[in-house]
Amino acid sequence: MRPTRQLRKLPRLLAVVLAVGMFIGHVNTANADSSSNTTDIVDPSQMITYELMLQQIDQLAEAYPELIEVKSIGTTAFGREIKAVKLGKGEASVLIDASQHAREWIGTNLVMHMIDRYAYAYEHNMKYNQYIVRELLDNCSIWFVPMVNPDGVTLQQKGLNAFPANYHASLIQMNGNSTNFNHWKANAQGIDINRQYPAMWDSIRDVSKFPTFKNYKGTAPAVAAEARSMIDFTYEIDPEIALSYHTSGEILYWYFNTKPEHLARDKAMADTITRMTGYSQFKPTKDPSGGGFTDWFIQDFNRPGFTLELGGYLEETSLPLSAFPGIWGKNQDIGLYTAAEGYKLWRERPAMVKASENIQLLETAKLYNRPDEAYPVGEELSGKVTTEAKLGDWYRISTWLGSKWIHLDSIPYLQGHSEKYTETIELVDQTILYSHPNQDGKGKLGELTPQSVEALERWNDWVLINTWFGTSWIQMNTSQH
Repeated sequence: MRPTRQLRKLPRLLAVVLAVGMFIGHVNTANADSSSNTTDIVDPSQMITYELMLQQIDQLAEAYPELIEVKSIGTTAFGREIKAVKLGKGEASVLIDASQHAREWIGTNLVMHMIDRYAYAYEHNMKYNQYIVRELLDNCSIWFVPMVNPDGVTLQQKGLNAFPANYHASLIQMNGNSTNFNHWKANAQGIDINRQYPAMWDSIRDVSKFPTFKNYKGTAPAVAAEARSMIDFTYEIDPEIALSYHTSGEILYWYFNTKPEHLARDKAMADTITRMTGYSQFKPTKDPSGGGFTDWFIQDFNRPGFTLELGGYLEETSLPLSAFPGIWGKNQDIGLYTAAEGYKLWRERPAMVKASENIQLLETAKLYNRPDEAYPVGEELSGKVTTEAKLGDWYRISTWLGSKWIHLDSIPYLQGHSEKYTETIELVDQTILYSHPNQDGKGKLGELTPQSVEALERWNDWVLINTWFGTSWIQMNTSQH
């Protein structure tokens, strides 16, 4: 009788199992980091050089074409492209970088392994510890810059032979007349990239006065291609959170003149990262030494920025590869945690709408790095542009400087572009001249008596014409032909 009761319960039990499977969205609960779950694309137990990183990025993009996007955000003085990798499909985004300092390249191993493991978990709809990766990355994308300083990393890993012979003497001189570059932090021009960002740059402490292996901040902020590329790229993607991996000492930096209204928010995130990693927090000071990437991000974006120093303290050299398992164990969830928090922040602020529109600026418009008049670029433009996104009466457009913002609160513009229109027009009545098309009487320049005029462009029923004192707009009517 007992076997019979079990058989009768089996269909009901099966139905319950199926229902539960449907409820949780068929998420595979196996850990994506288990040894049986591997794509064999990124092996973090080896030194990842610039060339190997490029190869692995290409392989990852090929393996996950719907999930991974790759772009070049700049080129170094020695022609190496700085690559960014987007993982995810969400409109919200966060930014994680590594290897701003040459000898700290184990951070590249970490973020490349993150990309590999997170992508595998997404593709197979797996949970990664507590995170449902597909759901998370569909809401918030993670942008990685795995190697901000490829010239410096290459010099530290490979030495002089990776650079033109005519530059060897200069490199040796900057290295204290040594051919051993194990302690090298700077780029190959002797500029410390993480002292290049415009955040209290003038007052950076402990600086070198000349190009060398570390601590030379350059002649001005953002003169190094690596820093300029990171600044422009950050403005372009507008991330909710920025996180930068360095070595060494297992320390977390989270404060840089943080505004009082953001202290609780940022400290709560820092406390969570400390619990996840065990890293101690650097005590906030009233007069911090700036110039770092996350210093600048906190200052300019008023959003959370974190710098994590990986591994036990090791003075003036790179961490050994034997340190990687411990680093991974403490940081493997950090990227997903950052994305989860970034999505929360993104949902709290006004939504930016994708908007591909043709507009024509009839007066010069100032360019801004962000949709806020506190962030001017110092450049202007006018004429025909195509928008990428809209936030209120702010529009993001593509320019020669990258993606920038314009504010159309008081600037006259046309919806759409005028077209070339070369015709002779006979004005048979007194015709009002305008500085730009409108019907409210504003922008009136004067009047023309009946005469022949040459048209240049047309927009709807408005025509741009040549007059004796310059170009003007007139509105066509049935008495003009």
